[in-house]
Amino acid sequence: MKKIQLSLSLVLMLCLLSFGLKAEENTTPLTDVWVITIDNVHKQAFEKALKEHMQYRVDKGEQVNWNVYTQVIGEQLNTYVLRACCTNWDKISEHNAWSKEAKTSKHWREKVVKYIKHREHFYSKVDSENSSWDTSKQFKYFSVDTLYPKPGEGFKMQASIKAISDAAKQMQWPESWSWNSRIGGKPMLQLVVGHESYADMMPQEKSFFVRLSEQMNSKEDAQQLLEEYGENFSETSYSIWVHRKGLSSPDTISKK
Repeated sequence: MKKIQLSLSLVLMLCLLSFGLKAEENTTPLTDVWVITIDNVHKQAFEKALKEHMQYRVDKGEQVNWNVYTQVIGEQLNTYVLRACCTNWDKISEHNAWSKEAKTSKHWREKVVKYIKHREHFYSKVDSENSSWDTSKQFKYFSVDTLYPKPGEGFKMQASIKAISDAAKQMQWPESWSWNSRIGGKPMLQLVVGHESYADMMPQEKSFFVRLSEQMNSKEDAQQLLEEYGENFSETSYSIWVHRKGLSSPDTISKK
């Protein structure tokens, strides 16, 4: 990768060397995440059904706002990510009770499920301490580094992430980034960077490595810091996602 991307995902609170996460230890608000994969032949029908379902939920009074994202660069172009922030463990039952009363699952099964090839459900947490996000900007695109930690590297990885994030904040790195960790499935961390447009993805005049070298007064120390960070992961991938506002929760109820 030509530059160090700092993204919209979170770092797990790695209390265990195995990178495990105990539900009772999580106090940070959670994001509800559904990952939906379809066959491309059903794209038009699925998007129409999904849009109808999102309107149904709003019409029934849902207080949760769902945002939908699809890839524009990557290997999952037929995948839709549905994200709803924010909830927590003590709020999940309350929302499930509303969903049952509103019969959203019935509507989903009748309208949407027939177009779905595969689905996954997770929660995710944001590491706000190591993230830096400009909430005054309306980001449309998101660069995402997906990182799979090596077993037993929890404390070492957390230290590397903090060191890089602290350095980025100190140099006032201009991009917004967020660290996100997944709860459920294979341990995964995502680093997300927000962009207002494709033009906003142009490399900075000075790369992160150059800025870091200047800040540390040593290219060797900067390289060592980045190499130590990279050694924490067994596998990585990079993609760019776009926010699909037209498929997300609408702002208003249907006109009667």
